[in-house]
Amino acid sequence: MKKLHVLNPLFWQRMDGHAAIREEMERMKEVGINDFIVEPRPHPDYLGPGWWDDLSFIIRSAEELDMTVWIFDDGQYPSGSAYGILAQKYPEHTKRFWRENHMDASGPLPHASFLINDWLEPGETVYKVIAAKRYQRGAAIYSDSLTDVTEYVSDGRLYWPVPDGEWRIFLIKVSPHGEEVHTNHYVNPLSRESVNKYTELIHEQHYARFREYFGSRIAGFFTDEPRFGNTVGYDRIIGKSRMPLPYTAGIEDKLDKTPLGVFDKLIPLLWYDDVEGRCADARYAYMDVVSGLFAECFTGTLGRWCRDHGVKLIGHVVEENGAHSRLGYGAGHFFRAMDGLDAAGIDVVCNLFPEQTSGNYATMFNEYDCDFNHFGLAKMASSASKLDPKKNGHTLCEAFGAYGWNEGLRMMKWITDHLAVQGVNIITPHAFSPSPFPDPDCPPHFYARGENPQFRLFRVWSDYANRLLGSLIDAVHTAPVAVVYHAEAEWGGECEPFEKAVKALAQKQIDCSVLPIDELVKPESAVVSKTLHSGGGEYKALVVPYSRFIPRVFSDKLAEFTRAGLPVIFTGALPERVYFGEKPDIAGAAVSETAGLADLLSCFADIVCERHYDDLLYSHYVKDGVDLYLFVNQSTRVTVDTGIEFRDGRPAVIYDPMTGEKALPERHGGKLRLKLYPWESRLICFGEDTDGLSPMQYEDNDILLYEFCDGFTVSVSGSAEYPVFTETKFKKTGDLALPGYLPDFSGTVRYERTFRLEEKCDIKLDLGDAYEAVAVRINGRLIREMICPPYRVNVPADMLEAGEN
Repeated sequence: MKKLHVLNPLFWQRMDGHAAIREEMERMKEVGINDFIVEPRPHPDYLGPGWWDDLSFIIRSAEELDMTVWIFDDGQYPSGSAYGILAQKYPEHTKRFWRENHMDASGPLPHASFLINDWLEPGETVYKVIAAKRYQRGAAIYSDSLTDVTEYVSDGRLYWPVPDGEWRIFLIKVSPHGEEVHTNHYVNPLSRESVNKYTELIHEQHYARFREYFGSRIAGFFTDEPRFGNTVGYDRIIGKSRMPLPYTAGIEDKLDKTPLGVFDKLIPLLWYDDVEGRCADARYAYMDVVSGLFAECFTGTLGRWCRDHGVKLIGHVVEENGAHSRLGYGAGHFFRAMDGLDAAGIDVVCNLFPEQTSGNYATMFNEYDCDFNHFGLAKMASSASKLDPKKNGHTLCEAFGAYGWNEGLRMMKWITDHLAVQGVNIITPHAFSPSPFPDPDCPPHFYARGENPQFRLFRVWSDYANRLLGSLIDAVHTAPVAVVYHAEAEWGGECEPFEKAVKALAQKQIDCSVLPIDELVKPESAVVSKTLHSGGGEYKALVVPYSRFIPRVFSDKLAEFTRAGLPVIFTGALPERVYFGEKPDIAGAAVSETAGLADLLSCFADIVCERHYDDLLYSHYVKDGVDLYLFVNQSTRVTVDTGIEFRDGRPAVIYDPMTGEKALPERHGGKLRLKLYPWESRLICFGEDTDGLSPMQYEDNDILLYEFCDGFTVSVSGSAEYPVFTETKFKKTGDLALPGYLPDFSGTVRYERTFRLEEKCDIKLDLGDAYEAVAVRINGRLIREMICPPYRVNVPADMLEAGEN
């Protein structure tokens, strides 16, 4: 199989012509991109002659350019419809749901009858009719009263003598109608047979035509945002609404094997609370089954097909705002959904912004949960990549799409840093589009048919990303603390999402991994010398976010861990009980408020900082005998300056992935000094050769010899005119977007002036708030290109003249 490169952008296809396609591919290659994902966006002749012609041309061109091709696994996102062909050819293999209607009755009614078929919409069938006694005439019921009355249905009517009291009669239907209407015709993700039909229509068609390239020029398939799609939304927690529920024939057999026994008459508890509290157990049982089926039948089937044909499966589900553990946009359980893939995947599409580290943040697409996006999203994915040998620690993120043209290279650099320090080592930039400019579909587009003025400096970003991610790919992440993934807790009751604990630790520079219960309960997860060995990692403490209910097998495992001496800390309170059972016996566990976790666990910290900064994130990797510590200043406002104590006594090297330069870090009293301006990152490495390296030098007082603000000739050049510039009336630097200046201008601004030196010497230039991509030339020679602050340039004496420059 082909090796994954660290950059593999989406490459959109709309039948724009071979010349435009080839030009985009050459631009990608020129900026250090060797992989790309061919995505119909949508192609007007997908799976028709036009599609096969374009794809053949792309593969031939990739051969000539020595590039690797990935193929999007559908005609448009989300994956799962085979561009509508599945519903036409195999309508029986589209999604199915349990839907519920109900009627209320006051008994006794010895001769009652109820219309049933009148509730059926086209394509629906009766699954069960269940009766239950209501509690105080409200929505809650007595689960002990649940009674299967299906046998009393005849000719579309229910003939059932209603007993004394207030009763609710539930009609449970099997329906093709979900609330996400535009995906109702998608494949049933809970049926392996159905997904096999999907691969027949997509994967087999590509294999039949291009099998000679599979595993060589064609690396694999990319699946994008498959989901249950039973309803619309990120917040679709079971039991919180009357939404349709995913269904497939045979699900009953799996549900009947839970401790609840025969499940059919308990189905109303998936929507309605009960006095006895059995609804939590029923919802947990159902979600446990459907999330497992999604993993086994959808991503599992696709992954097996790919590996059987010599290629890989990559991509992602929907993760935002907690959807990763839910119905609706979600797939039920992130870690399970990722199991079939060859890299753990997520996306960052207009949902991650500097300084937005708490609360919610509104964009044109949604209002996003900042705690999850900033501290949970990428950490969840990189943790999943550690658990599965076939992933080799590979973590992918589709990034940069839909931010609009206000997103430039400096924002891309900031997002890259955030992803890298959270463990992402493969980025899928969104997107290259050969369509005529302006393409309105989720900009920015990087080359944009030559219209993006920043593309001339795109190589600065791609070189940086290749250096940074290249340092981390195939490295082994190590962290002192594990935090438990909360999906199973959320299915049945109140809980705290895992990202709250991750955030509390990260802001005090304590790194962690996120572990699902499935991994922790495996026999090979064990405590050795008070250290947890699980999922390929070693952890000195285990944090369990508040969970009202936990699975029994997990409770038993926690008791085993605490008896062996592992510190187990619950946030908030101990669980109330185990699912299907009683109060858990985990007396050896401790309880802490989430805000106090870092102080409680500071003794296990991998590093010790003299000063804590909320926006200083780090991660620790081991690669080829070298310990790599990546530090990122995520603030765009505050400079980080702190001493750091490491447990490693070997000589250290500090590496700037932006310039590729290495130096010896400053040491003070056994601590290494780290100074990061806003937007900066550094790697500190132990075990590398230090010969010939000079000491790191910081400008402690930030005194720079030259800062200019006026005396300039200011000229502008639009993308179509470049490199021809037109002089403006302005003579100084500043915000050109203000009224009276150039608020509608897009392109390149050139600032020119002269300055004098009495003699040749090294100087430093501070360009201030240049804001975006900058190229500095002195005396006609390119000095440096920069895509983010600090816009400071060291100019050596040999590039200067005594006198006028």
